Amino acid sequence: MPPRFKSRGLRRFVCAECQLRSLSRDQPLVRRKFTTSPPLHATSPPPRSKYLHLTNRSIIRLAGPDTALFLHNLIPAKILDIGGSTNPIYTAFLSAQGRILNDVFVYPPAPAGDKPGEEWFIEVDSDSAGDLFKHLKKHKLRAKFTLEKVDGQRMGVYYTWPPPPSHPSGDSHDSESPSSAWGLGGQDPRPGMGVRWLLDEISSRPVALQRLEDTGSQRATLEEYTVHRMLNGIAEGQSEIISGHALPQESNIDFFGGIDFFKGCYLGQELTIRTHHTGVVRKRILPCQLYDPDAEPLPADQTLPEYNPGVQLALPPPGSNISKLKAKGRGRSSGKWLAGVGNIGLALCRLEMMTDIQLTADRTNYDPAEQYKVQRGSGEGEEQQGVMIKPFVPKWLRDGVEQSLRRKEKKAKPRQEEDEEEEELD
Repeated sequence: MPPRFKSRGLRRFVCAECQLRSLSRDQPLVRRKFTTSPPLHATSPPPRSKYLHLTNRSIIRLAGPDTALFLHNLIPAKILDIGGSTNPIYTAFLSAQGRILNDVFVYPPAPAGDKPGEEWFIEVDSDSAGDLFKHLKKHKLRAKFTLEKVDGQRMGVYYTWPPPPSHPSGDSHDSESPSSAWGLGGQDPRPGMGVRWLLDEISSRPVALQRLEDTGSQRATLEEYTVHRMLNGIAEGQSEIISGHALPQESNIDFFGGIDFFKGCYLGQELTIRTHHTGVVRKRILPCQLYDPDAEPLPADQTLPEYNPGVQLALPPPGSNISKLKAKGRGRSSGKWLAGVGNIGLALCRLEMMTDIQLTADRTNYDPAEQYKVQRGSGEGEEQQGVMIKPFVPKWLRDGVEQSLRRKEKKAKPRQEEDEEEEELD
């Protein structure tokens, strides 16, 4: 045992390590007690994933060497040179006048296929699948590919949100890729949406659904899917995107990556491109919340619709006009009601009238204190019957509009400078 030095004079001849060792024996050991407290903002567990079979959707199969080029010449989306992605492409088939015939999802072939580009699938609203099939058959001519409607007992459309951790909801091409156990598909390109994929009802469906249930996913209903979609401001199908009347930009398809403004010719291109470069899209589909005329107006600081299953409101018929609450007579319509569930829904709204979005330098008619109503009838006796409605602008839509305005402003500056130079020369 080393000696203990009582004298301070002798301590300076002892190394520091020995001094510390000596002090540790002389002084009692002090133990500090630590306690933990819960965090101020405890994180809640992530929401459980939900999945369902979209029985209101049908599938059309196109297989052959000319399939990709055929689709490229018919739809406004880019489908060539997409880098092997199997994610569904949301787009639309247009009429020659540029109106939407069908909004669809196009599923590119899996890279693991025998011949990439040979087999494609189109997902469409079941109620209008027959019309789309006739449209494709009409334009097929001598193109080398086969066209068939897929039996629902053979293949189905499935959707899950949010994607479970085990689901390859991207461009992964490993042994568990969508083309093997999960089917063909991937991330829905529309904002706020989940994953959709096609499943072989015989071979792939049991395995894929079992994996979903193993991760704790719950089976959802079609109404839950519709509520989830409408809260995000997403229209789908020809009951909401009216065939022969709706325009692609008014239906927000340009914000979903469904229109390539730099590709070559396609059916309905003229109006679509002209609107993009020189026109102004004054109406767009927005998510809305309904409330009773006798109830208090919705809070001014509310930014998104809130679904309340306990609220019982009689939904207006599709196509009902939206007008200002204090409008006298039959003034200019502010928009049209499309569809809804409970107290929420979708409507085609005039942006500068019903929202704070300003599209031009001119003064808008927007008044934040203004209230709007949806008429339930056009007859004299039904004139006073209606329900109150408030539209909301999702962040993705506001960002898209602002980006479009900046692009047009940037494009207009060189023209303005050229005009000024010409005036100086004159």
